[in-house]
Amino acid sequence: MLEKILTLEFRKLVTSVIDDIKNYHNRVTEKEFEKDKRRILNELLTEIDVYPPDIVLNEDYLVAAIDGSGSENFFLLDDIRVHLISTATVVLNTNTKFGDPFRPMSNDEVSRVMGKDQPNLDLLWHLGVREDAAEKLAEMFELLYPIEDIPSLVLPFFQDVIQKTIDKLEDLRDTEFGQYIDEFHKMVTLISRGNLLTTSAAHDELRKTAEYAAAKRLLISDIKPRFLLLDGAMSVFIHFARQYPSLPSGFMLRDICKTAREKGTILCAVSKNHTIPFAHRIAKMAEEKFGKNKKWFCLLPSNDDPGGGLHIYSNRTYIPPRLAVPYLFSFSGDNRPSRIDFDRIWWLENIFVEGDPESTRENEIALFRELEFMSRDARWYGYPVPLALAHTECKISYEDLSIAKDILSDVLHESDLDPRFAKSLRSDFNM
Repeated sequence: MLEKILTLEFRKLVTSVIDDIKNYHNRVTEKEFEKDKRRILNELLTEIDVYPPDIVLNEDYLVAAIDGSGSENFFLLDDIRVHLISTATVVLNTNTKFGDPFRPMSNDEVSRVMGKDQPNLDLLWHLGVREDAAEKLAEMFELLYPIEDIPSLVLPFFQDVIQKTIDKLEDLRDTEFGQYIDEFHKMVTLISRGNLLTTSAAHDELRKTAEYAAAKRLLISDIKPRFLLLDGAMSVFIHFARQYPSLPSGFMLRDICKTAREKGTILCAVSKNHTIPFAHRIAKMAEEKFGKNKKWFCLLPSNDDPGGGLHIYSNRTYIPPRLAVPYLFSFSGDNRPSRIDFDRIWWLENIFVEGDPESTRENEIALFRELEFMSRDARWYGYPVPLALAHTECKISYEDLSIAKDILSDVLHESDLDPRFAKSLRSDFNM
């Protein structure tokens, strides 16, 4: 295959694909971007007024972050697939008064307060294509996520959507969701997309649930962070007909949003990789407007915001996410712009000022000033230090996975099972 890659024909193939993409942009999407360009430039792009390098805050505070990793093919026993899931919760103190900014709390201390080892490893399994796959996944979700009961898990979503007092499921009886009340008493009935849960999708749900579970444990602990950063976006996959989350993780996200608001914590999700169209063009506009290497953010409004949403993502189902407010931002010209999502209910209460765009903009600048301040470490310049540390803590390298499989092989042998189950799929065929 290397011989093929090194040929002139392959170079021509790459050129052809790039030309095809450029033609698509010019033909289909460029007109949409032109409709938004003036508004983005004049109303939505904002330069950040950053803290000076030697800033001493009036009051230092805690910042927490959570990330996860894992392997969906740790091993396979008949048709039962075992997933290795890792999560890491880190907590840092801005600590400006003592000259050691963003000093991390020890893992032992975080573990003690949360009641869960940090970083944490879980082994979880599901039954693949069997009819009881959803039941087993639901069991794993309940094992991971700390809940009192299913109604208390689902109510925050409906409270945020309907925007009125809902204390119990019966309060939904006269709403569009009333006909589904009986579905909200068991974890398995929250899985309305069970037939679409491939191995990869099931793994993503298990990993997401593990991260949300860590967020919930942190929020109900004695640790009181000002910020809690998650890796990813605040997208919730909504059942097309029923108009509520099609998987339990959607309810879990709204549950931690509600818990964060009650605790006074700013919850945000950061994505290095995202699907915001024309992000590179927006970054170029920011460079032309503010100058090279300036720090900026750009609100991505929804149809409910003043002026409505942007044309460039009008046909994108999950941009903006339901009940979330996304922004593009850049704290370093050397990196592609990242995306950050905030809980829309929190945003409406704390950032948005109806009828006063200047006050709204001042609140946004103050928020991004703090986020930029926690993104100055030379190792990951332009990316929040807490999330970078959480990623470093949870990451499972190939070497780590290899050692874990050696241990698995020993345990299988001790259990009178064939150690070949520890091998990667197709490895016994030398493929």
